[in-house]
Amino acid sequence: MKKKQSELLSYLDSKNTPQKSTEIANVLDIFTRSVKTYVNQINNLYNKKLILSSHNGYEINRQVFTSYFLDEDDQIPQTGEERAFYIIKQLFLAHSSSLEIFDLCDALCVSYSTVKAVIGKMNKTFSAYNVEFVCENDRVKIKGDEKSKRKLISYVISEESQKSLIDLDQLQSCFPHIDINQLNQILITIFKKHKYYLNDFAAVNLLLHFSIIIDRELNGNQLNSGICDFNIESEQESLLIQDLIIQLEESFHIQLNQFEAFEIYMLFKANANYTMPSTIEELKKTTGEEFVNLTQYYVDEINHRYMIDLSSNAFVTPFTLHLKNLIFRAKRNRYTKNPMAEIIKLKNPILFDIAIYIALDLMERYQINIQEDEVAFLAMHIGAEIERQSINYTKIPCVLLCPNYQDLCNNLLNHLLMNFSNQMKIIQTVHQESDLPDQNISIIFTTIPLKKSYPCYVVQLSPFDIESQNERIQEILNIEKDRYQNYKLKTNFHNFFEESLFVGNSPMENKNQILTYLCDKLHRQNYVDTKFEENVYKRENAATTAFGNIAIPHSVEMDAIKTSIAVATSKKGFQWGNNTVYLVLLLAINKADRTTFRNLYESLISLFSDESILQKVKYCTTFKDFESLIYSYIDTKE
Repeated sequence: MKKKQSELLSYLDSKNTPQKSTEIANVLDIFTRSVKTYVNQINNLYNKKLILSSHNGYEINRQVFTSYFLDEDDQIPQTGEERAFYIIKQLFLAHSSSLEIFDLCDALCVSYSTVKAVIGKMNKTFSAYNVEFVCENDRVKIKGDEKSKRKLISYVISEESQKSLIDLDQLQSCFPHIDINQLNQILITIFKKHKYYLNDFAAVNLLLHFSIIIDRELNGNQLNSGICDFNIESEQESLLIQDLIIQLEESFHIQLNQFEAFEIYMLFKANANYTMPSTIEELKKTTGEEFVNLTQYYVDEINHRYMIDLSSNAFVTPFTLHLKNLIFRAKRNRYTKNPMAEIIKLKNPILFDIAIYIALDLMERYQINIQEDEVAFLAMHIGAEIERQSINYTKIPCVLLCPNYQDLCNNLLNHLLMNFSNQMKIIQTVHQESDLPDQNISIIFTTIPLKKSYPCYVVQLSPFDIESQNERIQEILNIEKDRYQNYKLKTNFHNFFEESLFVGNSPMENKNQILTYLCDKLHRQNYVDTKFEENVYKRENAATTAFGNIAIPHSVEMDAIKTSIAVATSKKGFQWGNNTVYLVLLLAINKADRTTFRNLYESLISLFSDESILQKVKYCTTFKDFESLIYSYIDTKE
């Protein structure tokens, strides 16, 4: 399936109602007439009515779609990448020294020339792995050293599972001759015995690489180059490595040489941590004073820049251990795959931005490269600490009204606190309506009908079967959070936006053109200094600030003279890496306004993630149009 066809299918799958061809065309950046063509191609490709059409628009045929894709792994590879991955897996996991090209044609349901073209592209695509795919006598085989081959198959398996954590069943299907459950139990037992711990991602990463090592060994493919003369840092580590190698050799009937032993040691060092230290002094002994001081530096900087307090031991200890392992991996060009990286980047942009700041500093300090997956792990540590703290001023103030009969009120209160205490604060529990406070309430949860009307959300709950009401409670909390963000955006609109910084339907075509132009506008207004543009590109080069069809670039520093937002719209769109964006919001933030930065950033992303407003904003040619659109949108939400 071609990229646009796949995008069309994914887009319709995410919608519960029929979509007009004009809406689809705008989202996918294609011509309206192409939508019908792609729909026909998809239905013909699968010989089923996968997409239904009516006067209301196009929608997924759920019955066919669900049954057809229940076992997606059995489907024939459709894209060039899928075919390449299939060939690589056949060469490695099926342990074939070479593959008959005509057999590949039959398996992939494509022509001889298509298979040859795929193999030709594979040599370019995977050149970084120092392997070569060679065709001789209508057979394809792979050339390269054993270490390079192992890196390639590890990459393929990780990429195929990039939207979810690799699980034991997936690994078992890849390595049917290895008892993956047994291997997993060996790792758990030995690491626990020697008082080392693994987080979920590190455990899966180790399991994948050990599966590859065992599989290659069982089929006579040993490492025959690399480092074999090495020193292990401590007796604890030495005992663990010895124990691990003995268990692997005995359980899987293999013999590991010194090259393999070094690889196992490197995998251990990159993924494992000694049992969590309970004091700072113990932490210094485990990681070294350098990493403890570095964590303290980031704690101070993040508090200063973002007004987020990360000073608790619950954050400092695991983050310091993570930093040590991260630097170790990066110096050796290794990294751990994070299947949640894209979700974190899209759903938690402020956390990702803080993590980008840390990653940029680490890269400069240690002259290393840090992958986006690793940046997401940094964000996860910060996000977990923010969740733990659940600072009261970020919570929604609520009141619970429930008659105190047979402990019903306490049961309901405990349920709300256990399930939603990170989002709401129950400022008062009352048993009759007359006791309700007069102000500073966002939501009233009540088990009885109210006689009066109140200027806030009133949610009537049943004191029984409370679990079944969780979805409704969460929906109200989300609405209230959005309402507050929109309220702050509306009340601060003219503090951030102004007519002189608005560019409607710009004729410019790409990211660099519009960024330079907007930075110059801000500079001429004396809102930023000469270093601002450089810092904007520094942030942009670390990771794109495009979110779908909107871009929100900003400086890596809060270095603006005056907090402002420069705006550019385009009916045609700006080329922004792999994205086409129709709206650019260049943020210039002054340190004095850093407390508003988080709400502002998340509000803008939330506002323009609504496709209906995004489709309208690109047609705003004047500042007045832009202002009216935002105000009217917020008004309809309130």
